[in-house]
Amino acid sequence: MDISKQAKLQLSSTWFEALDQEMRQDYWKTLQLFLMDRESQGRAIYPPVGQLFSAFSLTDLDKVKVVILGQDPYHGYGQANGLAFSINPGNKIPPSLRNILMELNLDLGIAVPSHGCLRKWSNEGVFLLNSALTVEESKPSAHAGQGWETFTNATIKTISDSRQQVVFMLWGSIARSKRTLVDESKHLVLEAPHPSPLSCYRGFQGCQHFSKANQYFKHNGLKPIDWALDSAEDNSEQMMLTF
Repeated sequence: MDISKQAKLQLSSTWFEALDQEMRQDYWKTLQLFLMDRESQGRAIYPPVGQLFSAFSLTDLDKVKVVILGQDPYHGYGQANGLAFSINPGNKIPPSLRNILMELNLDLGIAVPSHGCLRKWSNEGVFLLNSALTVEESKPSAHAGQGWETFTNATIKTISDSRQQVVFMLWGSIARSKRTLVDESKHLVLEAPHPSPLSCYRGFQGCQHFSKANQYFKHNGLKPIDWALDSAEDNSEQMMLTF
C-alpha cells in the first residue's frame, strides 16, 4: 500500500497543497513502511486502497462545513468506505451509527434510512474523518499509534486555520481530545459522549448537534446542511436496522 501514491491520486489539489509538506515528514515514511510490512505478511487492510482518502476526495477543503471525527475504519470485510461512521450498503448498520441516525430522527424528524452510507453528507460539506485511516480485518485499533493520528491532527488544524465558521462535532473522549486543535474564536465546537451503546444515553441522545449546526449556519448567513439520506444508496441492497 503506497499511501503517498494514493494521496496524489485521491486528494484534490487544495487538500494536496495544504498537506503536501505534512506527507514529507519522517513519521509518514515510517507509517508507509509499517503498512507495507503488514501487507507483506498477508494482513487484510481496510478500507480498500482506492477509498483510503475518501473523506478528502468527496469533501474538498474549501467546501468543509462540518467535521465529524471517528476512531478507525470498520474492520469487517466489505464494510469500510473511508468515511467515519459510514458503512457500505448491504451491511447491517452498526450500533454507533444506528444511534447517530436515531438522534438525527429525534433532533430533526428525519426518517431513519434503510442504509448507513453517509456519502451524501460528504457531498453536503460534512468531513467524515477517522483518527486512523486504516485497520486490519477483525482487529479494531490495529493501526492506532502508527502515525495516522499525527496526519489527521494536522488535517484538523489545517481546517481550523484555513476555514471560517466550521462546526466540529466531537463525540467521545478521543474526539474531544482534539478540541485544542480548533480555533474556537471562528468555529463552533460541539461535544457529546460517543454514540456507542455504552455511552449513548449519557448525553449523546438528545445532544441536538444536527439542529445546532444548522442554527449556527443560518445565524451566520450560510446554507444549512441537508442531513436527510436517500432511502437507498446507489440502488444497492438495503441494510438492516434493528432498534
